[in-house]
Amino acid sequence: MSGNPFWVVTVPNEGRSGDETLERLRRHVEEASKAYVVQIPSLTVGTLDSLMALSEEMEKVDSSIEVAVRKIERQYAEIGGGRREALLIDGVPVERYLPSFVWEHAKYPHRRALPELVGSLRTAVGSIEDELKQFAVTFAEKTQKLQSLSRAKKAAGTASSTPLEELLPPEAVAGKAFLDTEYLVTMVAVVPRQLENKWQEVYATLGAELVSLSDEAPCSPAVPGSSERLFRDAEVSVWTVTLLKGRQAAGKYGDDDQWIPGEFVDFVAPYVASAKEFHVAVRAYEYDADRVAKNERDREDLAKELDRLHANILRWCKAHFAETFVAWMHLKVIRAFVESVLRYGLPVDFLTAILVPLRNREPQLQTALDKLFAHLKHADLQGPAVPDDDKHEYHPYVLQKCHATSF
Repeated sequence: MSGNPFWVVTVPNEGRSGDETLERLRRHVEEASKAYVVQIPSLTVGTLDSLMALSEEMEKVDSSIEVAVRKIERQYAEIGGGRREALLIDGVPVERYLPSFVWEHAKYPHRRALPELVGSLRTAVGSIEDELKQFAVTFAEKTQKLQSLSRAKKAAGTASSTPLEELLPPEAVAGKAFLDTEYLVTMVAVVPRQLENKWQEVYATLGAELVSLSDEAPCSPAVPGSSERLFRDAEVSVWTVTLLKGRQAAGKYGDDDQWIPGEFVDFVAPYVASAKEFHVAVRAYEYDADRVAKNERDREDLAKELDRLHANILRWCKAHFAETFVAWMHLKVIRAFVESVLRYGLPVDFLTAILVPLRNREPQLQTALDKLFAHLKHADLQGPAVPDDDKHEYHPYVLQKCHATSF
């Protein structure tokens, strides 16, 4: 996580005004960070037990909302082709939004019970995450479908099922003679590149036991010299091979002196099976112009649909990143309030600020804060010691470390 770190820190006023506490904080961290005050409305405190339970729950809600923020960022970058255009909140980048954070009273009424507020934040962001998941699934499915319809290079592993019109460009068969006579048929063999040389050696010997002539040894139905390469890419090459279709077995007279014609003995299917054992897909080829045209229309329609979906997802990410990040910030403020009440007690008398560390100055900022508030370790604070979310380390002040963006 590398983008735009910011810290939410809450410290007691210790008899000072809020302005005095802020000025004192700024003086001590000015070489390492900028500091901006956060105006927390008069939130409902509730009971100590309810605050303790809510503190534990908010840690999980915080993590889940941050995950949603990151998912939207990632989807925006992936759909946008790795774009680094800033996602905005109320028309400004995150780094400008943070210093000007204002509680949205209309959306999050501050007099509602804190568990209700946290619940509403969780529900709203959960709905956004579900919607994003549906967008992502739809986009992935349509992208995969478009790829399957495209004329992209096909791997040998899919050659047995890929339509030959897609695997074999029309120009590759232009002027080629494909026989389909009573006795001969020209087939297409899809050969892995690493088997090209071997194919030329063995194609006329595959299924050598199939053709049995009366005066000669059995032989393959493949016509020697008939295999010609039509097309090749990085993974497969496509060849012709002409086969004898089969032979008619001798007929005979039955017991009733009726003539029974002999059955047709097919040579093509057994040859295809023999080639398959050699990892070569031998298939019939017939150029279907209507199917090619339909596939082309389907590709064009799906590409347009994907373009529209692409634009919709980008717009959705822009709008819902802002909504989700604002919800996250409200949860951060509620966490700061709850944990500060638990730490410093009542009445509420503390300052919450957003610190934006200068580049590579986070260690110095931590040191400056620890030094400034070292005396709080021994102060008679009213609440129990609640660990901060900074890897669950304890600090004498309330601290939340965050990153506004992931890139």
